Amino acid sequence: MKMPLQLQSEDVQSFERRSNSYENSFLFNFFFDWIQRIALDSIPKGISPENILDIGCGTGRLLRKAAKCWPAARLTGVDPSEGMLKEARRLTPQAQFQLSLAETLPLPDGSVDLVLSTMSFHHWQDQFQGVQQARRVLCPGGFFVLVDIWLPLGLGKIFRHGRKAPPAAVREMFTRAGLEIQAQRRVLANFLLVTVGSRSG
Repeated sequence: MKMPLQLQSEDVQSFERRSNSYENSFLFNFFFDWIQRIALDSIPKGISPENILDIGCGTGRLLRKAAKCWPAARLTGVDPSEGMLKEARRLTPQAQFQLSLAETLPLPDGSVDLVLSTMSFHHWQDQFQGVQQARRVLCPGGFFVLVDIWLPLGLGKIFRHGRKAPPAAVREMFTRAGLEIQAQRRVLANFLLVTVGSRSG
């Protein structure tokens, strides 16, 4: 079967080339671990998700952290890089992984109660469609925690890689998609934007 053109993009291929060494990089172990901890700490207290989805899961590291918090949860990851998923399946055998873009999630409506995404959003080709998909797969009462890079003070014009949406634009996407904003904050000297939304019905 021919792979969709979106999965053959230069962006995706760059992750394919790095997939074998991704978990061994200093940046991954230092910076991304910190970001993933921020994501987990942003989940509303007291919830006990049964089905967790990580969009742009890479090698599955965030799902492994989530499994320590909720050992009984069913874990699912999607990513457009087959190389990343190969590593994820090797390192996280208790989870299910599927090749997919954020814009075309291969999950049924209302099938998960927690959606996570860290440092993936700026790679999405249609960010609003991806947010719509996150809302679609959430069950009523479920939460979507999105953590992505945000470069203030004009730095976004210098670092042009990806599609960096300002906080107001992210809030507007969540609201249009039918998600209620529960929290939004900037962390790490304003270089990261954390947005938490919920599906009420």
